Amino acid sequence: MWWTLQSMLWSFLPENRSVSFTFVFFVVLMTLCIILFLVGAIRRRRWARRLATVSVMIGAVSWALLFSFRPAWLRIATQDVVPMPTASALHWQSRAQGLETAELTLTVQGEFVDRMVLVRLNPQYYKFSVHWDSSGKRTAEDWQQELDAVVVVNGSYFDADFLPLTPLRTAGISAGPTTYHSNHGAFVVDGTGVDIIDLQSHDVSNAINPFSDAMVSYPFLISPDGKNRAVESKTWLASRNVVGIDTEGRVVLGTTETGFFSLHRFGEFLKEGPLQLRVALNLDGGPLVSQIVKTEGFSRHFHGLAEISDDSDLLRVAWHLFSKTNWTLPIVLVAKPTYK
Repeated sequence: MWWTLQSMLWSFLPENRSVSFTFVFFVVLMTLCIILFLVGAIRRRRWARRLATVSVMIGAVSWALLFSFRPAWLRIATQDVVPMPTASALHWQSRAQGLETAELTLTVQGEFVDRMVLVRLNPQYYKFSVHWDSSGKRTAEDWQQELDAVVVVNGSYFDADFLPLTPLRTAGISAGPTTYHSNHGAFVVDGTGVDIIDLQSHDVSNAINPFSDAMVSYPFLISPDGKNRAVESKTWLASRNVVGIDTEGRVVLGTTETGFFSLHRFGEFLKEGPLQLRVALNLDGGPLVSQIVKTEGFSRHFHGLAEISDDSDLLRVAWHLFSKTNWTLPIVLVAKPTYK
């Protein structure tokens, strides 16, 4: 239902995703109020003029309340100079053989701005795979139950019909666009081996076809040469999802809750942070980001809360915050133990 509603919204909003839901809503409201007031004046309907006036006042008060009570992450992330957040101490806890979890609380001058949940897996004990559901009916929890997976995260990008926007390989079968150029990377699986390869200056199909499972995504937050390839866009803020490989060859999956991070700032945080990532690739972001971890004795169901493409789009911030929808995920990356 939520994907249908979002598709309906985009059907009459301009294709430029920087357009603010808040701006469009209040412009439509004010336009209707003006029309109602003029009709009331022409037809001498006092009730119509009063209704139009009261509606304008309610709209103005609503905007003031949205602005006054905007979350700290949005207020700080939209400053001219955005400080890098301070992370809480990193403590990994073993949940199963080769699987650890952790959580970081991120603050700026003592104010909470984000939370990042982490899971770290040793590929010696886990088989990774990419899955695509063309019907778009499965949530992360559905995927976990159906595949009996210990970890599920949302994958790369897709369109309104749930078709992959980047090339995929799932169980040796290719999906997504057949012609594709990338300056970023792909998460690839070869047996029990995993890697994140650089696709810059390479033919994408030739690069990923040798692998049983693969997922092209972007941008590189930490490329193999140590660079952050994300372009700065301070107004595009969202819950983030990243897959990385650390200096010891372990796969690290990280998911953030709020919309504090722009992509470029997220990459800088990962480079400076405590995760010791050798390479890190961004996956799809926004309120659909999900991380499910389920082992004997431990369970985590984590979902994002934010995405805005205009830093004044307070209405969409409130919508995502209070709806807390468990979105369906057409594309997922999962891990299953190989030691059982």
